[in-house]
Formats: sequence, C-alpha cells, structure tokens
Amino acid sequence: MRLGVDRHQSGGTPGRLLRIQGRVESDVTDSRPDIPAAGGLVVRGDTAERLEVAIVHRPRYGDWSLPKGKVEPGEDLTACALREIHEETGLLCRIVEPAGTNRYPTAAGMKQVDYFLMRPYRHTGFTPGEEVDDFRWLPLAEAAELVSYPFDRELIESTDTARAVAYTTVHLVRHGAAGDRREWNDDDQLRPLTPKGRRQADAIARQLSTIGVSRVLSSPYIRCVETVQPLAEVLGSSVEADERLAEGASPSSIRALLDEVAGSTAVLCSHGDVIPETLRILRGAGVRLESLFDCKKGSTWMVTHDQGFKTAAYFPPPEDREGPSPDYHDV
Repeated sequence: MRLGVDRHQSGGTPGRLLRIQGRVESDVTDSRPDIPAAGGLVVRGDTAERLEVAIVHRPRYGDWSLPKGKVEPGEDLTACALREIHEETGLLCRIVEPAGTNRYPTAAGMKQVDYFLMRPYRHTGFTPGEEVDDFRWLPLAEAAELVSYPFDRELIESTDTARAVAYTTVHLVRHGAAGDRREWNDDDQLRPLTPKGRRQADAIARQLSTIGVSRVLSSPYIRCVETVQPLAEVLGSSVEADERLAEGASPSSIRALLDEVAGSTAVLCSHGDVIPETLRILRGAGVRLESLFDCKKGSTWMVTHDQGFKTAAYFPPPEDREGPSPDYHDV
C-alpha cells in the first residue's frame, strides 16, 4: 500500500511558522536551501485534551526532538517526512497539513526542515539504533517542556494540533484463523481462534496499540472478540461487542455504526461477509480504494476519514511467527 498524504495538504497554510536564524517569519523564503530536510509533528488522541505528540531521543547529540531527517535523492518533502518518521519511530502516518519550517545555517550550508502535522495509523515496531535510541508519546505540555530546542517547543505550542482530531482512522479487521466451520460441531458463534489465529491477534495488537485507538468494537462471535482482545488489553480498555458487526449484518446497521465511530480512531473486527459489504458502502460514499480488494483472515483495511470517508488501503495478514501464512501476500 502507499503511505498516505491527504489531498488538501498541498500548498501553504495560513500562519505557517518559519524560523530563520532565530527570527520568526510569516512564510517561507524563496531561496532554496543547501540541505533540505523534513520531519513530523505526529499526534495521537481523539480530543484536544487527550492529544499526545511523539518525540525522539538522539544519543549522538543527547537531545530530545521532533523526528526529522534529510531528503534523499528523488524524494519530495512529504515522502521524506513519512520515511523519516517510520525509520525513527516505526510509525506509519498520514499527513494532515504543513506545520512549520525551521531554517538555519550549518557548516555544510543553509539547512531547511519542513515539518508536517501527522496522524499515525499503524506501528511496525520500534528498534533502538545509533540515530534514535528511544521515542515517547507525551501530552503536549510535557513534550514541549522536554524537547531540547526552542523551535520544537514553539512548534508544539503554536500549532493547532486540535485540527488533527477531525481526521479519523477506522481499521476494519477480519478475525484471525479459526479453522473450518464445517469441522466445528458446536454453535458457530463459539468457534475460537486456532493457535495461528492467536498469533495473528497478538501481531495485530502490536501494530495498532500505539496509534491512539480509542475504541475496539467486535462482532459478538468468539473468534472476532479473541482477535482484538489482546489489543484491548494492551490499551487497558475492553472489547465492545456489537451485533452490527455480526455475520449477516444489514447495510443500514453498518451505515449507522460507521456514522457512530466517525471522529474517533476505532478498530472494528468482523467477518468475511460484513467487511466487503462495509467497503461497498464506503465506495458508494466516495471512498477510493488504494489497494486491490482482498479480505483474508487476520487482514486489515485502513479507512481514513476527513469530514466524510475518503480512502481505504489493505494490509495483508501478519506474517505467522511459526512460518509464513499460506495465504500471506503483498497487495
């Protein structure tokens, strides 16, 4: 799948912050920097009061800062920012809008770092390294106090981070592997995950637990609840069983549920008939599928929302730690 950039983010933003050699200016100068770079003001949370920002620690400098890095050949600023955030934190993000620009002289020439307000949608895991050995989610005020540089502090304090609350991410998760219903002799609603399905559930929890999920909803069927139970436990929340995600759910009930979760970062776990129907409804509402259609057990569709659902992209089932899943493939 492609890393996401919201369509409205291109171009400038009124009041965009620019600092040049210690001065704050109203907009970016026309002179091209010797060293272009990009970074992110990555926020999670669903209300202005609960927003947190990601900051990183660089052992080489002994500092805390917003994640950033230099543009590589052939990259534009947004691609650089998304890559750097992923490399330094393990977070896959989508860009909300430009946040600010820091321009300052270095021994190698004038450096310009363009920052973007971002929302995370998935975590692929953090590995400490030579460049970054730690990263934290902190409330805005605590992050502003901890960062080492005035520009980072000013960007955190002056950016309208509450704007990111309007940008919703919904994860449609199909339950993990649960064997063959034809070989199950009890009530099918009671059919549990297999060992492979439990490993998929644990992997899904690792991928989604650090992105600011506020609600975990599931079909009442045991295999669905078990798929997202590890995630709920990590989050310190509970799984909300909802009949609107059960097999055979009506289009009207699915629409009502989508309206209900709009404005939050939610995980919905359901079945092989409900998820395709949900995507059909979303396509009818103007969603653009950014991936080929698929709906394997343990897979996830990520749907982004900005005053109406916009895009959806597919993540195949997590690779089985006991060996690659037979139905695992990239889209």
